[in-house]
Amino acid sequence: MFKDLITRAYADAANTPLVSPLQKNTDLNNVFGNVVNIISLVAGIMAFVYLVYSGILYITAAGNEENAKKGQQGIINAVIGIVVIVAAWLIVSAVSSQANSSLNNGI
Repeated sequence: MFKDLITRAYADAANTPLVSPLQKNTDLNNVFGNVVNIISLVAGIMAFVYLVYSGILYITAAGNEENAKKGQQGIINAVIGIVVIVAAWLIVSAVSSQANSSLNNGI
């Protein structure tokens, strides 16, 4: 049983073409893009959750100046965070796109 599995695995490995790291069309760009997208998505979700939390804190302050101030500052911080996350994602996407086009053109 194990001999058959090893034989099949060896045959599959023998038929799999090796990818040279010197090729221009590597998957490293895709991996980098996916990592950046995931990090941006997680950061955006966290900022949105913080925005909602701060909004609820502000709304439910009920005259408590300290909670109202915390909620207001949290809303401002969350909006700034969302703007920074979107700007960082746009910059990384533009640089990655430019790098991909340079690699594809042979520069």
